[in-house]
Formats: sequence, C-alpha cells, structure tokens
Amino acid sequence: MQTLVYLDYLCPFAWRGLELAAVVAPQLGLDLELRHFSLEQGNHPANAGLPRQAPAWKLVEQPLDGPKSLRAFLASHAARQQGKAAHLRFALELFRLRHQERRMLGDDQTLVEAVGRAGLDLERFLADLEDEEERRSELARDLEEAAERAVFGTPTFVLPSGDAAYFRFTELTTEPELAVPLWELFTAVLHNGAHVETIKRPRP
Repeated sequence: MQTLVYLDYLCPFAWRGLELAAVVAPQLGLDLELRHFSLEQGNHPANAGLPRQAPAWKLVEQPLDGPKSLRAFLASHAARQQGKAAHLRFALELFRLRHQERRMLGDDQTLVEAVGRAGLDLERFLADLEDEEERRSELARDLEEAAERAVFGTPTFVLPSGDAAYFRFTELTTEPELAVPLWELFTAVLHNGAHVETIKRPRP
C-alpha cells in the first residue's frame, strides 16, 4: 500500500512524522514513497498571492549557496537513486543530524555522514549528486506535483485511499506499541464520515 510522504528537511514536524511512519510501515504493510515540498518556496514573499502552480520564486532556480534546503533536497534525490529503502534511511539520518544533533543542513560533511550512517554507496551518491541538472529536474517535478496536490506544509501524507492530510507532530514517537495506535488514530480521522479537516489546540 503506497503512502506518499511530502517532507522538508528544515521542518521538525516532518522529521517526527517520518520517524513515526518508518516505525509503522513494516507493521502495517505501508510502502513509503518520499517526496519533497519546499517551505522556503511556499512561504517566499515573492510568491504571496500567487497560485502554488505558478510561483515567481522557484527553489530549483536558486544558487547552491542560497536557500538552506536546496542542497539537502538535491542530496535526497541523489540518495533516491539507490532505491526507496536507501532513500528512507538517508532521509531519517539527515533529519536526525539536523534536528537531534543540530548539524548544518546541506553541509558536505553532514551529507557524507548521513550517507555513511544510512549504509549507502558513497561513491555512487557523490556521482549522482554531481549530476546537478538532473537532480534539479527531479526536484522540480516533486514541487510541481506537490502544488497540484495543494500541499501547503510538511509532513503531508497521501494514503493508499487517496486521502491526504498535513499532520503536525509535536512529540517524537518511535516505540511500535505507541506508534501504531497513534498512526491508526490519525488516519482514522481522514476516513471518518464526519469529514473532520482541522483540529487545533488553543495555546494560552
């Protein structure tokens, strides 16, 4: 059962959501497919008021030393070339380096360490990352698809049923006995006939 996960490595909520999904996937038979959504592009002042399908400021057109997330996204696509399982492992390790260890996102040393921890072929990864034009094209396709799906935040999950939702996870949950019921609770809201779309806690 394919489940799409839209993520941005800048986002701690996307990190927690992916950790949860990675725990429940083997338990529930989910086939996770990672996709990318850029919070920097989505929230850029130049794109305010414009349709998401036609942004004036595009991440893929920016220089490598510009947006914080660009090199991380390109590296993510380089990791994707080694298969979905490798891509998932790389994504989790890069998220952990950024949000647990506070490492610089997109820094060469951080990316190489994520590759090593994830068990990827480093030589192949670097060769694929070097093909910058192709990686940018792949990222552009992800962002265009995200716009077509009206993705606005991360993580956004697209379930096998076609139902899609953004979930804001405030706590990291990696214990299977807690993660599976939590995932089932969140997804049950999407399938419920009440058509609940927003639940938001007030903050004093």
